[in-house]
Amino acid sequence: MLGQLRKLGKQTAIYGFGNILNKLLGFILIPLYNNFIPIASFGNLAVMETTILLLTAILHFGIYSGHQRYFFIEKESGNYGTFLFNNYLGNFVLTIISVVPLLLFSEPIAYRLFSDPAFAGNLRLVFWIVVAEIMCVIPFQILQFEEKPGQYLLFNAFKLTLSFLLTIYFVKKLTMGINGILVARLAGATLTAVLFLLLVILPRIRLKFDLSRLWISVKYGFPAIAGNIGFLIFQLNDRYMLNWLSTSAETGKYAFGYKIANFINLIFISTIGLSYMPSIFSKEKEENNTRYYRKMLTYYCFLISLIILGFLFFYKDLLSLVARNKDYFDGLSVVPVLSFSFMVLGMNYFVGVGLYLKNRMIYFLAPSFAAVVSNILLNWFLIPRIGIMGAAWSSLISQALYTGILSFTASRFIKISFEWGKILMIYLLAVTLFMASQATEHLGIILSYGLKLLLLVLFPLVLYLFKFFEKVEIQRIREGMSKIFDRYNPLQS
Repeated sequence: MLGQLRKLGKQTAIYGFGNILNKLLGFILIPLYNNFIPIASFGNLAVMETTILLLTAILHFGIYSGHQRYFFIEKESGNYGTFLFNNYLGNFVLTIISVVPLLLFSEPIAYRLFSDPAFAGNLRLVFWIVVAEIMCVIPFQILQFEEKPGQYLLFNAFKLTLSFLLTIYFVKKLTMGINGILVARLAGATLTAVLFLLLVILPRIRLKFDLSRLWISVKYGFPAIAGNIGFLIFQLNDRYMLNWLSTSAETGKYAFGYKIANFINLIFISTIGLSYMPSIFSKEKEENNTRYYRKMLTYYCFLISLIILGFLFFYKDLLSLVARNKDYFDGLSVVPVLSFSFMVLGMNYFVGVGLYLKNRMIYFLAPSFAAVVSNILLNWFLIPRIGIMGAAWSSLISQALYTGILSFTASRFIKISFEWGKILMIYLLAVTLFMASQATEHLGIILSYGLKLLLLVLFPLVLYLFKFFEKVEIQRIREGMSKIFDRYNPLQS
């Protein structure tokens, strides 16, 4: 078990480095946003970025979900080249067909979103970004499933570095505002998609039309789109509703806080999920695989809780070095609540195993519908009363509801007795330590940092005292620490 965990951890570290680079570039751009993008414009940009996420999740028609599910099966059968050709080409054609009407009706869409048709030009860039980024998904999956994290990292770094440099040039040098940010993102995604086509797709495809290979992917993935749409509406509607129920400036503040909290999601949570998903299918036929699925959720909750605590203890001090615009800094009030919301979000990779393995993707509909309804109602009630904090709390409550229903639904198909007692212990302890850290905020910086570091050390120690770890886990930890000590012991001959 621990050997499998080390292998997963190694790949997670490499995939995570690409996402860390992504988020580090985003942090480097924070001073640029502070100095050149007014908070109201940043709110409009947030709505456009939300639209990109929503359309990207819809317009792949479930194809890359099917590619993920049948990758190993098609490899074993020897038909992967044909499967890839029809999936990749079908994805491109269906996406283009879907984007054309959006381009034609960009002005009325802009009026609905922003009450101003002048944003139509920005939206046309948004729609082309969707096409370019969708065409990067399957190549990234190939590199991941073929266990080529180095190449995965290089392509990711190329795409993000190009976008970063162009963003600086367009925004600072040409003063293009949010339009410059969109143009830079489009250029980075488009060039990366072209390189993927030449270096990853063409060497692997077999030029044979067989719509049945496309159909099995659509058949598997398309039912989940309805559920994903519901889930994404739940995840993204906070910015839309803030824009409608409040002001662009308030939307900008929330979007900035969301971006900071999303650091945890993009670098750690989604990276762990990205690394974990292939192992769900590769271990499908192994004996006692339910223990693997069960322990992975527990390990995830422990690790992410520790990471989030460390992040929340020190993120404001780090941000104060690069973000001095008060309008932006006001948005940080939502970061703790959203960070815990993302922590619960990551559990979905683990509790949904039964639906993935039994091809019951349509059952994502029920939790998505419940989350959407609760989130919209909570936003409608809370945003007018407590502003951006209302959007944050509604996100956390609805996310917990989604995960609970998903876990119950998936357990009907594969019974995996997750360690809910241990998970509850983790979360209660994490919240308690976070609240304790707030009492150190007004102390001197050295004393405050020292106490926060002590609280981090207490996290695994308290869990140990409450019999959280199994005997075999404690033994393996001791063996690992002994090897590290022996390796770096200067007295060792």
